[in-house]
Amino acid sequence: MDLGLKNKVVMISGASKGIGKAIAKALASEGANLSICARNEDLLIKTACELQEDMGITVLPVVADLTQLNDVKKFVSTTVDKFGLVDILVNNAGSAPAGEFLKIKDEEWTNAWTLKFLGYVRLSREVFPHMRIRKYGCIINIIGNAGKQPMKNYMAGGHINAALLNFTRMLADEGKEYGIRVNGISPGPTKTARWNDLVLKMSEAAGKDPVEWEKEFLMKFPLRRLAEPDEIANLAAFLASDKACYVHGTVVTIDGGLTKCI
Repeated sequence: MDLGLKNKVVMISGASKGIGKAIAKALASEGANLSICARNEDLLIKTACELQEDMGITVLPVVADLTQLNDVKKFVSTTVDKFGLVDILVNNAGSAPAGEFLKIKDEEWTNAWTLKFLGYVRLSREVFPHMRIRKYGCIINIIGNAGKQPMKNYMAGGHINAALLNFTRMLADEGKEYGIRVNGISPGPTKTARWNDLVLKMSEAAGKDPVEWEKEFLMKFPLRRLAEPDEIANLAAFLASDKACYVHGTVVTIDGGLTKCI
């Protein structure tokens, strides 16, 4: 299916690896031009070169730390200077520490909140006026199912994701009269390097061997496996396209049936 994304300008934060990189690949394969950011310059440049060579599209890499407001502004202004507009924003950068509640330090809570929640808020706020002028745009927030399905030893991540659920729906309300669609994706645990780090911390907190802890954890999944980054990316590509033009103010859970609620 042609999603009609050819020559669209897409900004993706945290796009040098994991889910962000998979989303970048999926949108590039549809012919979209990309502006991508991350903090690791070497990894970011490598990803940009790979996408340009493999997909034949334009990729603008912008080194940015989204805990810094000036870097947020730089990411947006550099993109607009290069392409003249922004059609789609995918907020993806950010993570939160796992571990026992009593062992997570104040600075870990603050850093996670500043990077993920405020990073999404600030990027959306900078991009919003450009979309509002054109009365066209799409914002997708990659959130995480811990926002409504709390996970033991992942309290910090859960509270940020819960806040982003609210933010996504309120931003959708803000964008409705300007033709700006806003939706969220809440992945369950996904097979990335980030997941490997979480396994180590969560198994330590539970006092179990990492391999055994993960095996027991996956037994809770109806499909008995983690999500693949490409599976999250396929959903993001659809939501970014005009094929999803009537999908607005929605957060789609993609976790293989792990979350059980109506």
